[in-house]
Amino acid sequence: MSMKTLAASLKEYFGFNTFRPHQEDIVKSIMLGEDVVAILPTGSGKSLCYQLPAVINDGTAIVISPLISLMQDQVLQLTKMGIAAECINSMNKAGESAMIMHEFDAFKLIYIAPERLSTPGFVDELKRKKISLFVIDEAHCISQWGHSFRPEYRQLTRLKDEFPDVPIASFTATATNDVEKDISSQLKLRAPIHIKGSFDRDNLLLKIHEKTDYKTQLNECLSRHKGESGIIYCSTRKKVDTVYEMLEKRGWNVDKYHAGLSDVSRQKALENFIHEETDVIVATVAFGMGINKPNVRFVFHTDMPQNIENYYQEIGRAGRDGLPAECVMLFSLRDIIMQKKFLDDIPNPSIRIHQKRKSDQLLAMANSIECRRKDLLSYFGEVYEKRCENCDNCLDDVEQMDGTIIAQKILSCVYRLHQSFGMTYVMDVLKGSQNKAVLQRRHDQLSTYALLKDCSKHEIRHYMLSLINQGYLFVTDGEYPILNLTEKSKEILYEKKEVFFRNQIVKGKNEGSVKKGRSVIHIDESDQPLYMKLKELRKNIADKQNVPPYFIFNDKTLMEIAHVKPSNDDALLLINGVGEQKLRKYGELFLLIVRQFG
Repeated sequence: MSMKTLAASLKEYFGFNTFRPHQEDIVKSIMLGEDVVAILPTGSGKSLCYQLPAVINDGTAIVISPLISLMQDQVLQLTKMGIAAECINSMNKAGESAMIMHEFDAFKLIYIAPERLSTPGFVDELKRKKISLFVIDEAHCISQWGHSFRPEYRQLTRLKDEFPDVPIASFTATATNDVEKDISSQLKLRAPIHIKGSFDRDNLLLKIHEKTDYKTQLNECLSRHKGESGIIYCSTRKKVDTVYEMLEKRGWNVDKYHAGLSDVSRQKALENFIHEETDVIVATVAFGMGINKPNVRFVFHTDMPQNIENYYQEIGRAGRDGLPAECVMLFSLRDIIMQKKFLDDIPNPSIRIHQKRKSDQLLAMANSIECRRKDLLSYFGEVYEKRCENCDNCLDDVEQMDGTIIAQKILSCVYRLHQSFGMTYVMDVLKGSQNKAVLQRRHDQLSTYALLKDCSKHEIRHYMLSLINQGYLFVTDGEYPILNLTEKSKEILYEKKEVFFRNQIVKGKNEGSVKKGRSVIHIDESDQPLYMKLKELRKNIADKQNVPPYFIFNDKTLMEIAHVKPSNDDALLLINGVGEQKLRKYGELFLLIVRQFG
């Protein structure tokens, strides 16, 4: 197929004027029948890379996806674009799956769960069909080194044996070099084309802060995003309920999602969020993998994720439309303890060591004074030379301070207390507290008493967390975690090793990254009234069709319409995101609104 025809199909079916980076190379490789391993960041348009070849080539593409909600979302979007697609999963009614297989040739794409391949007779039936392509979505799930390994993905290793002449295209947004190699090996790909885009999502404002008062920190974030879509992640169901109740009482348009709720409640929460009946959803990490909502403007972690890959995938749900979005992560001593418990529960020692290294790298990044993007991209093997000017370390006044003497005082205090107390008590002694417990134990007589009296508790906590993260202090398990010294502690106490801390100069309200960061969307003031009317029309159409508003047009397309103000079909068709199908369905309605604004 000529590039002219390829570009024409891109516009006709998907409404896009140009390919995004790497999309064209992937599409061409698939159309040449080559196996592909594609690692592209969330929001880079991975779906189009296999959907366009599936539409153009003869036969039917089989897309293997881990989530039913993701399948249904994709099928509905494709159908709205005039592309015949279906999904076979456990939600199908009696006889529906058999009917889809009977009418197999009528569809360009059929989505299935990996478990479907183990259904008796299913693979044999596929062998009698004309399959254009196998697509493995969320391909990192096949690797035990990936952050969300799924045993059911292992059976995909048989695809190349059963269908040697059908190309396989695997896609993921999060894969280290080890995982990338494992994907290729497990799928038995033949001379695969490896296409790896930058992991950088430059529209995301990245912030990582120590947890002081998470409720206040959360409300500050919410106040910057009134009326906008956002996801708040919590580590436990109980905390989800607590945060949800707090926000509901304060008048936020909020819902919640976790595995402890009924299927009906979870589905309703999901639909309300997708259909923009709800602005904010509070959830455990059970929420998100199948969500393709493009206009999520913020993601807030009230607790630290398990590793950098999880963190990257979860913040990747923000700003998929390419417009500015804010990502805030909080971390605390409790998070470190929870991480340790999680790691101790992993039975396989090699996997436990591997996961511990990943957890340690996230802790190191949290305390780093480097550009957040530089640290994040380095984890995925990508070199980032500059400072991004869109993270807290770049935008706030952050510097490296010599903390050797402070570290000596903290470690000496832990030693003098016979390594028998937790962080709060050690902090009280260092601050010179006059509380009853300290005085009764005569710890006010220790040589380390009041050594850090001029530091705030927040500062001392920051130094202690940094020492824990650097391996100079250890936190025990149990209901009452105790601070212990480590082998590395001797380096500071006896060998005078230098220690450095991250020192942030606290700014006034509305200063620093809040003020400078690109987390809030701005359009020309003169375009605002028309843009709001277009959004209103889009919502009305979406409600009538019972689909999410972004199925009609995304925010970016509406902004361009509001700015360009097209006067006829030809002008509207030039807008990115408007294809022939959507022009026929919605063009006149949107042009009517534009004309009303002259």
